[in-house]
Amino acid sequence: MALTRNTSRAMQRQTDLATAVAQEKLLDTHVRHVLALVELVNGQVPFDAALDIYARILRLNPEQARNVGSRAFAELGRRGVLQGGDEVTLMEDDAADREDARRPGTDDGGRFEQVFSRVRRRIRGRVQDDLRHRINLAAARAEDDLFEQHVANALEFARSLSAEVPLHEAVDLYLEIMSVPEGVSDVVFNRALRHVADSELPPLESAEVAAQTAA
Repeated sequence: MALTRNTSRAMQRQTDLATAVAQEKLLDTHVRHVLALVELVNGQVPFDAALDIYARILRLNPEQARNVGSRAFAELGRRGVLQGGDEVTLMEDDAADREDARRPGTDDGGRFEQVFSRVRRRIRGRVQDDLRHRINLAAARAEDDLFEQHVANALEFARSLSAEVPLHEAVDLYLEIMSVPEGVSDVVFNRALRHVADSELPPLESAEVAAQTAA
């Protein structure tokens, strides 16, 4: 569903507000996980490389990566983690890193190999398998939290538009505005409606209760 020229001004304002709130919550989720990753690989991977790893594995576009990186960097500064002499470069790849980015590989394994190749060059002689394992776990945790945030956002978005837009259309609109990838969007849609179903529909009988009732 897309908003049309006939959309009321009040509806457009409400949609813009709900979108802004959803984007901020997603940004907060990304920043929380970036900071966790930075702490996890501290001493092995510098901030800019950790941010690059996160951005590529989580498939952030350049604008998203800049926003997440800037907010994470500011938070580290606020916490006093970064000292005046610390050198941190946000999302600046060297020539070898740009070569990695041009290599094909669209599956999760290929994408991770592209990113991790730059880390190998920076931690020669270190134990790499443990680092790979921890980064994979951190990425999985981040993706799962982002999925749950999308579900929560979609429900809040639908509630804010409930006076004018049916639930399923509002969730569809959220997924369209936020450019949630196909496949993920289907699961978010079903999970969001399942939350509403659990609150509005009679509870499902368990198999044991149903069998006893039938008997």
